[in-house]
Amino acid sequence: MESEQRYVVFYGCLVDTPVLGHLRIEAQGVLGVDRHTGQIVGRDIHDGMTTAVEYVSKWAGDASVEAADVVMETLEDGQFLMPGMIDTHTHAPQTTFLGLGHDLPLMEWLEKYTFRYESRFSDAQWARTMYQAAVQRIVRNGVTFAAYYGTIHLDATCVLADVIREAGQRAYVGKVCMDANSPDYYSQTTAATLDETCEFVTRIQADAHGGRQALVRPIVTPRFVPSCSGACLEGLGALARAQDLPVQSHLCENPDEVAFSKSCFPDCSSYAEIYNRFGLLKPGSIMAHCVHMTDEDIDLISATGAGISHCPNSNFSLTSGIADIRRFIARGIPVGLGTDVGGGYSPSIIDAMRMAAAANRALLAAKRDRGDALQGKDAVPLEASEALFLATQGGARVMRMDDLLGSLDPGKLFDAVVVDLDVRNSPVPPVSAIPAVSECAKGSIDAWRLRVEQFVFLADDRNIARVFVGGKTIHSVL
Repeated sequence: MESEQRYVVFYGCLVDTPVLGHLRIEAQGVLGVDRHTGQIVGRDIHDGMTTAVEYVSKWAGDASVEAADVVMETLEDGQFLMPGMIDTHTHAPQTTFLGLGHDLPLMEWLEKYTFRYESRFSDAQWARTMYQAAVQRIVRNGVTFAAYYGTIHLDATCVLADVIREAGQRAYVGKVCMDANSPDYYSQTTAATLDETCEFVTRIQADAHGGRQALVRPIVTPRFVPSCSGACLEGLGALARAQDLPVQSHLCENPDEVAFSKSCFPDCSSYAEIYNRFGLLKPGSIMAHCVHMTDEDIDLISATGAGISHCPNSNFSLTSGIADIRRFIARGIPVGLGTDVGGGYSPSIIDAMRMAAAANRALLAAKRDRGDALQGKDAVPLEASEALFLATQGGARVMRMDDLLGSLDPGKLFDAVVVDLDVRNSPVPPVSAIPAVSECAKGSIDAWRLRVEQFVFLADDRNIARVFVGGKTIHSVL
């Protein structure tokens, strides 16, 4: 049970990546949180003399702050505080067949597993049981904010929103829309899918207190172009524009899917143009995968301000290909990471970070071997700090929440994670076993830089000691 003091002050190592390529580490940092507002009120490098009350008084501009108003938390030697991780693309119902079907390409996998198991969520009570387990597992992996796909079922997707809210996690939740080229047992009429989407938005917004700071908010969710008619896409685009709602869907994931999509709308010159024609590409639109992108696709994403969810685990697992995220970043397109459960077999954004690094290296090697002239960032493997940026600040940009989330800057919401590298049975070796780390001065910036790199490439949910959303603890193993 958390104490009742208004302010909490953390002492210890602070780690974030406010800018791509810049790993900001304050080994002797101090950070204050106002638990009434859920915001970070200040951060500094601890001078060893200033008290917690003095820090808070300075940051809050309130000389009346007393010791009874402040609780102090000191991180241990192997612990650091970082922004919460953001999953920009995941399917909550697909945890029911996690790890299955990865010998199949996308379209066959959808037919054999996805539609069959998602159809079972017509039972809202069963959905609650499945969703509770799924959300808790995702939270344990340090994900403080996620963009969830539900199913075509209105009541079950409302249950998903309830479960997330009860868990204290931040989320976009979408009722999936499918009215074309879908199994009879898992499809809706155009009128039904549009009417129920409007009803879903109304229900979620009725409970979304706090505007943009509300825990759970609705997101318009056409599954992908092949499963939606033009009338469906047009109606969803109109809804998104009228209420300034975010949008999520899939784009250029698999060659067969790309060809199918273009055959559905042959008068559109690219896959991205289909979404754009119906007003579904805009700031706050999250396009997942983007593996097989033409120059025109990239131009449209860049011009409309949409973002990309890079899902490397899924792209490897379903043999979809490798997204060239350096191309997107060079164009100023927001890029974050997604687990794409269950196309991806792991609900961990830590896994997504190292998979992104592996995908980048595989692509870099392929370009080198075919004789491409590699220059600038195209010639450099994705660094651990860049992967961490994609998992935090990059994800916040994709979700159009980077002014409130993604770093440990004052004024932002305190969605954060305490990482413990020295937990019992940690997959990260102790400092004493790694001379490259132990030879650095204990607690130095250089030592922490190496340990953060180990976190990216070695850690898992065992290393997530505490998870905070809006200043509240939603998971703790301490």
